[in-house]
Amino acid sequence: MKLTRLAALPLVSLLVLTGCAPKEQPARPLTSATATPTPTSSVETGDMPAALAKLATAIYEGGELKANKRTATALADRKPVDTKITVKASTGKWNKQKMAVLTSDKDVTLAVEKDGTWTAVGGWWPSLGVKKPVLGGKRHVLVIGSDAQKSKGEKVREARADALQVVGVDGKGGGGILGIPRDLWVKMPGGGQAKINAAMMQGGPKAQQEVVTDVTGLKVEGYILTGFKGFENLVDDIGGVTVDAPVPVLDVKAGKSKLDGETALDFARERKTLPGGDFDRSAHQGVLLLGFAALAKMNGPAGLVDLLSAADPLVETNLTAEQALTLGAWAYKADPRKVGGEVPEPPFGYSSDGQFMLHLDAPTRKIFDSFADGNL
Repeated sequence: MKLTRLAALPLVSLLVLTGCAPKEQPARPLTSATATPTPTSSVETGDMPAALAKLATAIYEGGELKANKRTATALADRKPVDTKITVKASTGKWNKQKMAVLTSDKDVTLAVEKDGTWTAVGGWWPSLGVKKPVLGGKRHVLVIGSDAQKSKGEKVREARADALQVVGVDGKGGGGILGIPRDLWVKMPGGGQAKINAAMMQGGPKAQQEVVTDVTGLKVEGYILTGFKGFENLVDDIGGVTVDAPVPVLDVKAGKSKLDGETALDFARERKTLPGGDFDRSAHQGVLLLGFAALAKMNGPAGLVDLLSAADPLVETNLTAEQALTLGAWAYKADPRKVGGEVPEPPFGYSSDGQFMLHLDAPTRKIFDSFADGNL
């Protein structure tokens, strides 16, 4: 099932999303990018923490700059500003690490903190001659929705995956959302075969990530997991999410609607009244992720930290703050014409023990292969 190309992608999709240090160019080692200081420039940083103000000042006035490799390279030839500028900061936390977005006019700097020192990990700086985004190359992240029933004592990370969505970007302004059919019959990490969404029951979200990586051939670098209540609370905490529904779904009319947490969850889970059943449901989950991305874009880069911080206590993830920031920032730089979505529709059958299942056929593999570059 092909999804309509809609608004710019990640999420953060949040959950999206997103995102991530590129695998083809390690971002961990710190290097110094140095420009000649000048006493005539002035950077106003307001009341932001001193250590963060130091980073902002180094970017615009010159001097030693703590940055990952790609950011240091992009800013190595920058020249100190010769006019007074103001830099504002939005700060928050993701996966126990402090993060920040610095903005100055059209410039955006993404930063993370470790041991009291802030490091620039990406962004774009047209005022310094760096117009292209420095956010890393292609990458894929798995968004998992657990079907755990807390009333039955089930744990979110040990239940079946009710939703499996791979969010990708190509590092060139394009991206996509790939819905993974939950009844796909595949090899399990502990041996044997089962439906793909059973992997989390056997080994938790990391095992689910590994199985999706193995089945699709995509280099999935991390996951974001949430349960029913966590998803509802997230939507309500951010003031609702607007979706562009392709067809009516329960109380959601076709077209654009702003949904609260409960309605958004119903929209994401409904399948019985849809002609395509699970395939349509998976497509609608992709529509929801696009809604999160659109919200992030509407709030501007400074709002990315707020969105990620709101999601942080409601999700489980193995993505670092750097990965989440750089993936999520693509929401502001992606070209809507280059962002698509798809849900494969493999043929069905029955397992030896009588379970309904879907066969991993050649057309499905072709769709997976086409997403290797991060674009659908």
